[in-house]
Amino acid sequence: MQRLKIYFLATRPQFFTAIILPVGLGAAVAWYEHKIFSLSCFFLSFLAAVFYNAGINVLNDYFDYMNGTDNINRAGLTPFTGGSRMIQNKIMTPKETYLLGVALLIIGSIIGLYLVYDRGMFLFFIGVVGLFSGYYYSAPPLFFVGKGVGELLVGLNCGLLSVVGSYYVQAQDVSTVVVFASLPLSFLIAAILYINEFPDYDADKAVGKNHWVVRLGKKNARWGFALLMAGAYASIVIGVIINLLPGIALFVILTGVFGIKAVNGLFKNYDKLQELIPSIKATIATHLTTGIALIAMFLIS
Repeated sequence: MQRLKIYFLATRPQFFTAIILPVGLGAAVAWYEHKIFSLSCFFLSFLAAVFYNAGINVLNDYFDYMNGTDNINRAGLTPFTGGSRMIQNKIMTPKETYLLGVALLIIGSIIGLYLVYDRGMFLFFIGVVGLFSGYYYSAPPLFFVGKGVGELLVGLNCGLLSVVGSYYVQAQDVSTVVVFASLPLSFLIAAILYINEFPDYDADKAVGKNHWVVRLGKKNARWGFALLMAGAYASIVIGVIINLLPGIALFVILTGVFGIKAVNGLFKNYDKLQELIPSIKATIATHLTTGIALIAMFLIS
């Protein structure tokens, strides 16, 4: 039982909202547009997404151990950065970590393949893109995070593809409404990754994890974070203006108070670890409250 608890903590469950919210949002949009909801399909898509997310989190820890990032990261350790530290603290071996990550992906894939069989081949392509880009996010030889596309892939996988995939499981279709509805969470999950790259800057730069914070430098990279936050709320306003989102969606902009706090904090404390933690928490709160508000908005509209 103790080992199972360790394995659970190794998956970094504090970040599961990154995948739970888009799955919920996709189902909510399907209800909004078609008044359909299959509990069994929702449960299976939820499980597949969580197992995928957990497996990729674990494998990211493994590959960050192999490339040395987490081993040399001392300054950037917070509850949100630096990985689970299971290998570094000798709680799990590297091999055990890798096997756990692969096992979780296999379980997620089995559930996903059943949904492909039951709901349609479109889900297969979403799963392949998510699995491939998630695995090679930090794995050689592709090492996407080092090529400056890590933020884009996280936004795609934990935003657009997850929302559209969950919608498709219910409606067996894709609409422009669900694509637009996915954009705020796409921007905000990328923002969570982005702000967490500031504390890891030195370690990431040393091993060639050339994400955009490393490429731009901490001071200049602040503007990238502000653009991600602005993009999330601009997509809501534009969606309402072109009648792809209901007018009530404008109330979701109220969650931007957390985003403003995060942006202001980053601009002041981009090079101060402890002072930056409230901004990281505010970014997570922005994603959480925006996701919940969007789901509620589509359910009651």
